Amino acid sequence: MADESSAESRGILDGFGAYRTARPDHHRDLLARGLVVLDTDTLLSLYRCTPQARSDLLGALRRTRGRLWVPHQVLADFWRRREAALSEAEQATARAARALRKAEEQAVRGLRSWADRVSLGPEELPVLERVLRDAHEHVVARLTEATRQEAAVDTEEDPVVADLDGLLFGRVGDPLPPEEHRAALAEAAGRDRDRVPPGGEGDYLVWRQVLAEAARRGRDVLLVTGETAEGWWRLDEHGNARGPRPELYEELREVAGVRLFTMRPDAFLRHAHELLGPVVREESVDDVERALRQANTSALQVLAFNFVEVFLTRDLIPDYHSGDGHVVLRAGDAGGRRRAFLVDPPFAEPNASVKWVARLVRTHTETGGDDVVVFPDRPGDRVLDGLANLGIPVMWPVGDHWAGSDPARERGWVTA
Repeated sequence: MADESSAESRGILDGFGAYRTARPDHHRDLLARGLVVLDTDTLLSLYRCTPQARSDLLGALRRTRGRLWVPHQVLADFWRRREAALSEAEQATARAARALRKAEEQAVRGLRSWADRVSLGPEELPVLERVLRDAHEHVVARLTEATRQEAAVDTEEDPVVADLDGLLFGRVGDPLPPEEHRAALAEAAGRDRDRVPPGGEGDYLVWRQVLAEAARRGRDVLLVTGETAEGWWRLDEHGNARGPRPELYEELREVAGVRLFTMRPDAFLRHAHELLGPVVREESVDDVERALRQANTSALQVLAFNFVEVFLTRDLIPDYHSGDGHVVLRAGDAGGRRRAFLVDPPFAEPNASVKWVARLVRTHTETGGDDVVVFPDRPGDRVLDGLANLGIPVMWPVGDHWAGSDPARERGWVTA
């Protein structure tokens, strides 16, 4: 009878609350009475936004200042990663300048080849070459100028540091005592082995501090995170973030008796605009989304700039398209198109990664095209075997060179 009574008292959402769709009234209650937790990527996104978007995001956060809280580990990660975030623009400029120089030389070679075929007068070719080189020089100079305008400043002059200091004063958690910190690191290692989210020491320390603060306050938690990987989010089959990880939702319910909600900073801006009043410009929402996408694809952008050389050695200049978790380089005509899919799948599970990559490639498949998938590092054997079974070539960098699977070598993407 006890078992029957227990079964009768449960509903279809008991134990599955993470799957419930958050409604406007949930968001309104969270912004009015919940615990709004900011992660490191949200704080660092302030460096990647336009000044207008940064002002709007800070303004929206000030409207919820009484509910804001930041785990100590988030700030530890913020200070550890701040200088790298500040240097991103300079590094991107250097990579873009190198790519432009390569494209310039390719364009000059094409011009000279054309001049030979049409018997261009000897006095005209140097003029046209100069026009090409001057155009590239102008673009590179403009990129460098824009980068200098956004140059890193010391902490005493950094407006982001000043704004965050005022916004978060008195709203930062304490570090774990030394013994608890050591115990938490051991727990993180165990959870990582057992594949219990969130993964990694830093993320678990953040989660441990969130659990403790939520239990102390007894309030629902809204985690504003720029992360889109499966450590925090429940992802659908396309890798889209749909809500908090069910394991985290249930753990918070068990430890603190409250609910967990997750939201990206651009969604936070949009909801703040709708629920707190017209404090945000629509273009700022778009810019924050762009900044987060840039942060999440920065490693792929580096990979893309390096992989351009593979196209240039084939006398091809690719165009560039970026999306969530991938960058596509494409060159050639329809029917003979060569494409490189530079990927960072949001799934840790190999089968899910294979399905995600295969779906991405199929989406862009063209008859007669030649595709290759490029990973930032050598993927695991299960991923390699899964993609090889689907006939998808795979490459990855090894120092200054490129390695690849048998299909990649057979199709000529990898040469000795």
